[in-house]
Amino acid sequence: MVKRGLRVMWVLLLMLPVSVAWAQADQDAAGTDIAVTSATSQLAKPSEPGKPYTSVIIDTSGFDLQRSMSPKIRRADGTEVWGTVKVDYDFLEDHGMVSYASSLENAMKSDRCGANPMTIKAVGIAEKKPASDPMIANEDATLLIEENSKGKFLDKFNVIFVKCAQPTPMLTASK
Repeated sequence: MVKRGLRVMWVLLLMLPVSVAWAQADQDAAGTDIAVTSATSQLAKPSEPGKPYTSVIIDTSGFDLQRSMSPKIRRADGTEVWGTVKVDYDFLEDHGMVSYASSLENAMKSDRCGANPMTIKAVGIAEKKPASDPMIANEDATLLIEENSKGKFLDKFNVIFVKCAQPTPMLTASK
């Protein structure tokens, strides 16, 4: 019950328009109190002048993202940002529309990443079967489209989804 409550709280906090931090006390198997601290609404930053982004990494950590042959990136309201594109079937079969990584570190090592990736934290997963479409904040969606006009990374399918069960924000233990 606590895990479900934390997950709902995490999703609700990510949807806030301002940066907020929260702490939730829980206990591990030994009964030690664990404080989980998370910064929310981590909006992506514009690229530096003359250094366009080479890819986008969508961090879906903490959400149950499912793999798919044709995933889409969606806004928080469910509308599509990217994904309905023409793609060569052989490319799709060999490489997929997106690459999946088990951590941000592994995403940075991906062939699709390049030297200057844009990183966006997902705010949820679209409610459809399979649950393969990450949702991002509207501000991030607008920035993603603007930045793609400079680097054309979406056109090159330089898209990586981080898929792991645990949220990536900092975890601290207190005794």
